[in-house]
Amino acid sequence: MRLPILASLVALLLLSPDLTAQRRGRFNRGGQGEGGGSPAAEQPAAPQATDGKPKKHTAITGGDVYLGTGQRITGATVLIGDDKILAVGHKIELPEGTTVIDAKGKTVCPGFVCVYGAGMGQGRGTPWIDSCNPFDPEIKQGLAAGVTSFLAGAPRGGNSPAGDAAVVKLAWGKVEDMVLQEGTVLGMNAQLPAGEREKFRDLVKQAKEHRRAQEDFLAKKSEDPTAKPPKAPAGTEKILDILSGKSKLWLQLGGGGFNPFGGGRTGAGSDLDAIRSAMQIAAELGTGVVLVKPLSAWLCADEIAATDSMVILSPRDRVPADPADPDRTGSNLASAALCNQAGIPLAVTCPVGMFGGAGVGTNGLLGMDLNTPTVDAAFAVRGGMTSSQALRTLTLDAAKILGVDHRIGSLEAGKDADILILDGDPMHYRTFVEVAIVNGRVVYELANEPLYSRIHR
Repeated sequence: MRLPILASLVALLLLSPDLTAQRRGRFNRGGQGEGGGSPAAEQPAAPQATDGKPKKHTAITGGDVYLGTGQRITGATVLIGDDKILAVGHKIELPEGTTVIDAKGKTVCPGFVCVYGAGMGQGRGTPWIDSCNPFDPEIKQGLAAGVTSFLAGAPRGGNSPAGDAAVVKLAWGKVEDMVLQEGTVLGMNAQLPAGEREKFRDLVKQAKEHRRAQEDFLAKKSEDPTAKPPKAPAGTEKILDILSGKSKLWLQLGGGGFNPFGGGRTGAGSDLDAIRSAMQIAAELGTGVVLVKPLSAWLCADEIAATDSMVILSPRDRVPADPADPDRTGSNLASAALCNQAGIPLAVTCPVGMFGGAGVGTNGLLGMDLNTPTVDAAFAVRGGMTSSQALRTLTLDAAKILGVDHRIGSLEAGKDADILILDGDPMHYRTFVEVAIVNGRVVYELANEPLYSRIHR
């Protein structure tokens, strides 16, 4: 009797590592070593050719291609290798076996990037991938409107940089492709109490001194292999992320916080003092910041541009001017165009409303829901921008504001293949998305989905 029992125990011991791995599953729970680790790192790597060349090619041919940079190429080809864009232009040689998508008579552009969003399969916090849902029906609704990525979560308004947010892709059916990057956005208030302002200024000084010490360490390390790297001063970690370019700092100018579903402005006035406080913070950091809904940006666009800062605007926001100073207070429909003329990268988002928030979601009306993400860009056109410039507010400039323009936002070689094929101008209200591609995969086709397939014009 003892031998069968002993054999059973041995078998259980041999199986236990596999059982631990199975328990971990997509949520990375159980059997986790020191430091945890992202579940994405545990996903099996996609098969790669041994020579480093893509295994699969797709070409979108003959379309009117908007690059997202403000440029357009007529009758061009976009060549995709696996999940990356390989080339955009004319007379591109297609590798043997390339899948060809005919876009003749259609418009091709980058997927829309929303600086505020909600739902669409997003997770609930770090690590975001643990709770993302790649089969959320809202993903298809977002793709039908052209959204391929958005900021989930939010930066936090406070006296120091903070936040828990991630750029999430609408990679239907593939959870490992959903989280593009975490921690690229941090937030704080532009106007701080005197004591907190001094504290922040001191932390910036310490962070800069630490960066210089790191540079000295790297120079000395070649001479002294036993040299130890300097330790970052307590409280400077987020500021170091901002200084290194790892994170963008969003500055809240009013008292509404960063909640995309609250915090609207009421009454007359100006936020010039808050904008100039933000510019002081940018000057101290030595790097640009992001101004969240600067009401008076149209009055000081050159000052904002001088610090290499960026802005998020709601072109439909309406704040009445102060009757005592009507020429220098209140909102201005031309604010986006004036910022653009000054060379300021800007993204647009929805105004706060009674039935919807300042981000793309499923509970809003005109421009506040997943059906109409281009409405605010169209209002920017009404205020003086061209359609190509307005498209940047939903593509390349939005990606810059999220700190991920090296991956998404434009159709350029080396970037992720997040691409839309449309039946008309990207800014026109009658235009439908016919095909949406995320990471080189076709994830939405108008003809195969019930959302708009029965609408014919």
